[in-house]
Amino acid sequence: MIICPNCKTENEDDAKFCKNCGYYFLEEQNNNQNKSNNKDKKKKNKVKNKTKTKNKIKVKKEKVKAPKNKQYNDKPKSSVFTKVLLLFFILLSIGLLIIASILGYNYYLENNIEVPNVIGYSYEEATALLNTANLSYEMKEQETTNQDEVGIVIKQSKKAGSKTHENAVITLTVGVLDNHVTIPNVTGMSIEEATSTLNKNNISYRIEYEETTDEENNTVIKQSIRAGKKIENTEIITITVARNTNSSDTDNNETNNDEKDDNQSINEITGQGQEKDLQN
Repeated sequence: MIICPNCKTENEDDAKFCKNCGYYFLEEQNNNQNKSNNKDKKKKNKVKNKTKTKNKIKVKKEKVKAPKNKQYNDKPKSSVFTKVLLLFFILLSIGLLIIASILGYNYYLENNIEVPNVIGYSYEEATALLNTANLSYEMKEQETTNQDEVGIVIKQSKKAGSKTHENAVITLTVGVLDNHVTIPNVTGMSIEEATSTLNKNNISYRIEYEETTDEENNTVIKQSIRAGKKIENTEIITITVARNTNSSDTDNNETNNDEKDDNQSINEITGQGQEKDLQN
């Protein structure tokens, strides 16, 4: 029900005009809405003003947190500490640079040694030169038939003039006399030819006789060491000489036997004497 504000008459809810006095109800409704809207706006403005003031008060409180006197007191202390720390790092860097320079220089000296030329020097002279250059050495022997190379350095492991480090080992190849001889083939030779060949080659020998009817008298039918083999000059070779027992003339055989015995004694003395000389 709508009550007319003018005549206080009751009207229906959907009535636009009062049935008694003809009052227009829509104007009253608009006025009521405007009043309510104004009230809402005022409430909102009040709420906004309150929030603004609260925020302002909070900001002011935050500004007043750190006292100014403490900040001024901390600044000098931090600046002195950073200066001392910076000076320490500078001095440390300089010290490390000096140590690195010294170590690098020593490393350069230790690894920049020039190898001297010792070829042609005696072993004693060569080792003295290497000791002067702070180098180590070891000897390696090499057999030679040249008498001038005996006891002489004929090779060195590192090339002369090359660079190496301190106490590097240089291998010195020193010539030693070759005391080996090559056995010749004397089988089939006469005893005179065989002994002469052995003597020329500085080979000690021993003679043995073997009775046979198949080989020519006084010829070498075998040798104890094969031809072409290398042996030391102190080793003895045995040659076997044929003694022919098939004779048509007994007297001639007896004469030949006497000559053989004489030759045997001479050859055995020669061979044994040579053996003694070589052993001495």
